[in-house]
Amino acid sequence: MVHSIQKKKRMKKIINSEIRNFLNESKYTKTKNAINRSKFLSKKMKDVILKYLGSGSSYHEGVIRGLKKPDIKNKSFDGVGLGADKDGFFVYTHRAASERYATPEKIPQKDIDFIETTG
Repeated sequence: MVHSIQKKKRMKKIINSEIRNFLNESKYTKTKNAINRSKFLSKKMKDVILKYLGSGSSYHEGVIRGLKKPDIKNKSFDGVGLGADKDGFFVYTHRAASERYATPEKIPQKDIDFIETTG
């Protein structure tokens, strides 16, 4: 009987520890883990996406939003967000998203400007 009570206390302590670890996990870590577990994204795409992952990034059903905008000469990502999915990178607002491109550097400024006008 005493052994059973001690075993229950140990199990409760382990479970409470796991719950605390889960609740303390950062949004960045949760998003990174979700991307790594994703079955929607190829390994190659995951590696490229993780370079742009930031603390404001989020993942839902194969789509990552809120990626860090790269600092590229002669390009301005002001007024749009940067996202990615299995087809590539895109810029978006709450109303529209651009075509997909292999990297953020390949997104034309005219597409960025057009999507910015929709927001």
